[in-house]
Amino acid sequence: MSLSLKGVNEIPSCHGGLENLDEEYNYDMTEIEGDLPQNLRGTFFRNGPGRQKIGGKKYGHWFDGDGMLCAYSFNNGKVSFMNRYVRTPKYIKETEFQKICFRGFGTQIPGGLSSNFMKMPANPANTSSVYHGGKFLALNEGGKPWELDPHNLETVGEFTYGGELEPSMVFSAHGKVHPKSGDYINFGAGVSGFGIRGPKPCLNIYRVNQEGEMTQKSKVTLDNFPFCHDFALSDRHAIFFLGSIVFGNMLPVVVGTRTISDQVIFDPQIPMQILVVDLETLAEVKRFETDPGAIIHFGNSYEKGNEIVIDGMFQDSFVANETLKDVFNPDGRFGGGWYKRYFLDMESGAMRVEDVFSHECEFPTFNSAFSGMENSITYVACSIENGANSFFNGIARVFGDGSSDVVSLPPGYYGSEPMFAASSDSRGEGDGYLLVVVYNGFEHRSELRIFKAENIEAPVCILKHPHHLPHQFHGFFTPEIFLAA
Repeated sequence: MSLSLKGVNEIPSCHGGLENLDEEYNYDMTEIEGDLPQNLRGTFFRNGPGRQKIGGKKYGHWFDGDGMLCAYSFNNGKVSFMNRYVRTPKYIKETEFQKICFRGFGTQIPGGLSSNFMKMPANPANTSSVYHGGKFLALNEGGKPWELDPHNLETVGEFTYGGELEPSMVFSAHGKVHPKSGDYINFGAGVSGFGIRGPKPCLNIYRVNQEGEMTQKSKVTLDNFPFCHDFALSDRHAIFFLGSIVFGNMLPVVVGTRTISDQVIFDPQIPMQILVVDLETLAEVKRFETDPGAIIHFGNSYEKGNEIVIDGMFQDSFVANETLKDVFNPDGRFGGGWYKRYFLDMESGAMRVEDVFSHECEFPTFNSAFSGMENSITYVACSIENGANSFFNGIARVFGDGSSDVVSLPPGYYGSEPMFAASSDSRGEGDGYLLVVVYNGFEHRSELRIFKAENIEAPVCILKHPHHLPHQFHGFFTPEIFLAA
């Protein structure tokens, strides 16, 4: 690890939070500032790249770091922590040989064409996770889920829902549980056949019941291969924004001369299409078209009269990909999107868009009990001008009318996706806590900050790690307790 020493008045950048964490820990957290809430009970899981280098060689994209699960269990006034890598073939082999052995979204195997020819990118299982149907899964949209034991984070193996996920099918990192049915809805990019122009793109859509059985699959044909990372879920519909970030010619990727990242472009000539799918039939029922752009992550969605209302983080380019290709570049900036609200009239076919929040932001979360229903509060990680804005350095509580509470972290501290955790005696939408993992660049260590969700001005409790946690992607909170304190 090489971290430059900082002068007395120099603010550290976010880049120390991208250094590897090669160690795997299991301990009770004892360095605590403030009062740990007694009505916070359950487990907070997070997933993301735990290492960006192997044998001193950097991966070619942030998306290629090996998946590392972190778990915090809250029980009887104590907090247990554990982190563990997903034992994918990529992780096992590269750990053994201490070198890059697999291609990735933006990584090539050293050795040129002969090393990369006809070799598909590996699945690092590094983006998100879900606990549903009694299975705990690490997710990455470039492959199948990987099952782990939630009690000790040990890897069970690749998971295919009893073979229902066919060899060619991939599974998104952003599935969603439908609260009324308890079913898990997910999707993946696919091919529906071949024509004179080559492969015909499609979305494979999946429905998994409460027992963890895949009961329904469908294909919806598309015009091109969009970078479709997430979707919105209302009570009766799944809504996919097919944006202007698209995959170009994939032949150089197959041949081995270029990476997928090299071939992903923002094409301003391609309008954004909004595909509405009926949850009962998993069939397309309506398609809207709007200005070029893309939505990377969605907040909540609900239905009001004839309209579907969708919250999303809008992007008008993909310049962020240049930073993601070279995460240790001190000039790189990890930006976000712009919080917009879309209104789709399912009867007339009209649509309108509203700006919701003025700060650059990403990673929208909310009380998941309100998924698909009208909610009044969304939480986001945001970028605030405070002299150290190379990464997300603030959080916001955004209300349905666009008003907000915004909190900036101290310069040199960098945040993450804020996760809502309902209190064990919750009686309302905002009755709970906001969990935010923060990297302290001054001490090269991380901490879990716990805020009252109804007042995020200052944390009620800070749990300090003796080490850092690399910046991660997504997490979730469950009231089930898996780790023993």
